[in-house]
Amino acid sequence: MTGTTQQRHPLSLKWKWSILLFVALATVSAIGLLSYNRYANETALRQQTSIAQQRFDRTVAYFQKIDTPLEKYHFDTTTDGMATSKVKEDISRFFSLVEAEDTIVKLFNTSNQLLYETRNIGLPTQRYDSEIQQVQVGNDFAFVATQKIVSTVTHHPLGTLQMVFVPKAFNAAHQERQLLMNRTIIFMLLASVILAFGISQYLLRPLDYLNNALDLVEEESLSEIRIRKPRSNDEWSDLNIHINRLLDKIDLYVRNQKQFVEDVSHELRTPVAIVEGHLKMLNRWGKDDPEILEESISASLQEITRMKDLVQEMLDLSRADHANVDYKDEITEIYSTVQQVYNNFVILYPNFKFYLDSEKGGKELYIKMYRNHFEQILIILLDNAVKYSLDRHEVHLSVSASFTKVEIAVQDFGEGMTEEDKDRVFGRFYRVDKARSRNKGGNGLGLSIAKQLVEGYKGKIHVESVLNHGSIFYVEFPIIIDQSEIKKHQQLAVKKAI
Repeated sequence: MTGTTQQRHPLSLKWKWSILLFVALATVSAIGLLSYNRYANETALRQQTSIAQQRFDRTVAYFQKIDTPLEKYHFDTTTDGMATSKVKEDISRFFSLVEAEDTIVKLFNTSNQLLYETRNIGLPTQRYDSEIQQVQVGNDFAFVATQKIVSTVTHHPLGTLQMVFVPKAFNAAHQERQLLMNRTIIFMLLASVILAFGISQYLLRPLDYLNNALDLVEEESLSEIRIRKPRSNDEWSDLNIHINRLLDKIDLYVRNQKQFVEDVSHELRTPVAIVEGHLKMLNRWGKDDPEILEESISASLQEITRMKDLVQEMLDLSRADHANVDYKDEITEIYSTVQQVYNNFVILYPNFKFYLDSEKGGKELYIKMYRNHFEQILIILLDNAVKYSLDRHEVHLSVSASFTKVEIAVQDFGEGMTEEDKDRVFGRFYRVDKARSRNKGGNGLGLSIAKQLVEGYKGKIHVESVLNHGSIFYVEFPIIIDQSEIKKHQQLAVKKAI
């Protein structure tokens, strides 16, 4: 042994399918051919049996007309045919007739002694029933029947007649049919091999295309390569759709990861440079000046705090992409959650007037969403409303519901935004007024996080705004209508809490 074990390569799926289809096709073909051959043989044998029975009955009827026992006749077999002074010409003529029809006749006396046979074909001398029986004579079929002859004239037994019918035409046709059957079986086996391989190639062709397409998928080409949908609407089509969806998700995750790294590196560059500048200044000469030292430490701590907030917001943004997967069993009651967040902001900002317009009417309203995420969306929208308010410190929060969805609106009377800002406000790190936003502590990630969370839970978010007159942010979610589903989610929540 060489110390390395050779791995056995398993059969490919094409060969497995080819073998399976070959076995199936060969089996079906063989069963069909054998069944047809058996039916054809049985039909032909029934026809020949009927012919033999007719000849046998005709021969018996002929000999029953004789009035003298067969043993009284002298049969001379030394010459062709039958030569005897006592044999009538019609009997001799009858024997020559049956010989010409491939029929052998044997005559026995009343003591069952063989008197005469028209031709010896090597068939054992034995008694057969009066009904036609099939026997094998070499490679040929023969039909045999035996019956005692009773004269219809004297009503005395004359002897025993045995007839053997060997149909040459039938045997020749049977042999040709068997030869054709063997050739057909060989042809069907070859055809089954070709057909099985061809079918497996055709059926697995989409798999080859799928493998080749996936081999081309790399990080650089992930956003460009997709599997085309087959013309037929079948399982391959469904598989391609699912693979394309998976590629879309992978592409989204990769782009988000790249964007995350780029955004973090870009946004951290400024605070890192500020902290580095202060530290270098302190290292050179500032540490000996208490006023400079205090100012540098304060500025550095402020930038470090902003970096921590930025990293946390970026992490929240990256997790928002798959929030509905991580929290798919969570539900949230709308009215109570909105009321709680509203109360918190009333306490946090006493110089603002908050108004809550709710159509609760004593009933509860649930959506499929993690409660913390719903609160986070409301906090982001209300916090922005407070930050970007001008002289009118007033924020309106409303909740309205239809039969299938709920809509939450947050309105402020602040700076507002242009049409260009409305299209870009949900982008990462985008600020309507970058100078003022940075002074207010914003990183431009809040609305991006809100948008990701809303869309992750199958919701919608949009904004209406007029420059210098304020903005209204609308958030819409599908509600849970089935009460049994609500109870199920509540039971799961109780189990998790326990």
